[in-house]
Amino acid sequence: MRGHLAGRLLSPGVLVPTALCLGLVGCASKTTQGNDPLGLDPQDSPASLYVEMAEEYYTRGQTEVAFRRAQQAIEADRNYPKAHVWLAFMYEEMGKPDLAATHYERALKLAPNNSDVLYAFGAYQCRQKRYTEADVYFKKALDNPLYATPWVAMTNAGTCAGSAGDAVKAESYYRAAVAANPGFGPALVKLAESELKRGNAQGAKTYLDRYFEPTTLRTPATAHAALVAGVTTERALGNRARAAEYENALRANFPHVPATRDL
Repeated sequence: MRGHLAGRLLSPGVLVPTALCLGLVGCASKTTQGNDPLGLDPQDSPASLYVEMAEEYYTRGQTEVAFRRAQQAIEADRNYPKAHVWLAFMYEEMGKPDLAATHYERALKLAPNNSDVLYAFGAYQCRQKRYTEADVYFKKALDNPLYATPWVAMTNAGTCAGSAGDAVKAESYYRAAVAANPGFGPALVKLAESELKRGNAQGAKTYLDRYFEPTTLRTPATAHAALVAGVTTERALGNRARAAEYENALRANFPHVPATRDL
């Protein structure tokens, strides 16, 4: 049971978070948005390849190389919004918020109606703890009926609302995300955690069982949260064997995370 669950958690099909995300859930889509005022397919810009390389290197943990590729993207096309988004994010990583803000604002000026850019700026505002402003940009991104991955923005908007202390708004966003994509793992985990806070272990189990279905989109970060919630839920329901399976998977996949050691 231990190996079976561990394999399902970290299978090659998991959705890996990148810089266009809040840092907690899945990615903004690379699909061209229907209201992009530039009318550019990503492949139409010479910067697009450098942006893809920056994303790949960042995902691998090679931050310095990712930064250089983001710089090359700007050099290749200073009018490519996603290049500015990536360079902005890299400046955030380097602790240079003023430079980050400059490039986020440039991306917005170039593509004021592009949902990916609006979403990225909302995520940035949330990381700066400007929660009201962040919600404005998340909502602008979601206003686009052609937005390819609204459930990502909805889940991150929920996490941002939670950070602002608005649990009701947060749960509303999570439910909207699951309605838009029933198999989006990060939102399912958040709803399970909400049920646990209310003392509803059976309700939490319903969401967690859906999370661990093979077709669900998961991330390593939410996999850990799901396993912790799973241990708590199954213990509360008296399902010792299932709780032990979750605990074994936690220790196999996340042995150095404090929450694992505290179980």
